[in-house]
Amino acid sequence: MSITVNLKGVRIEKSEFWQGKQYTVVSAPAPDAFSHPSKFRLSSDQPLGQTNQLIDVDCTVRGVVTQKSYVDKNTGQQKMIDNAATYFDVFAVRPAMLPKNNAPQ
Repeated sequence: MSITVNLKGVRIEKSEFWQGKQYTVVSAPAPDAFSHPSKFRLSSDQPLGQTNQLIDVDCTVRGVVTQKSYVDKNTGQQKMIDNAATYFDVFAVRPAMLPKNNAPQ
């Protein structure tokens, strides 16, 4: 079973081609004026668009969790932390469908 997601209205920050894949960093709008936007790295076979372009993207999602050991600075104890990595593999892209502006003309 694969998990799919749709990222709507994300902005292309940068894109690079490396080892046969296109890697594109996109940002989603921040939820409010005091928050940072979420950023994701997408992989695809082809470029997804130009820098600053808004796109809608369909992706499959996969991920791994690995453990890393560290020494707790307060207690000196050896502890483990889970590091998660999430990967987005693009299977469809299109220009963002922006809501119609309802402002008076």
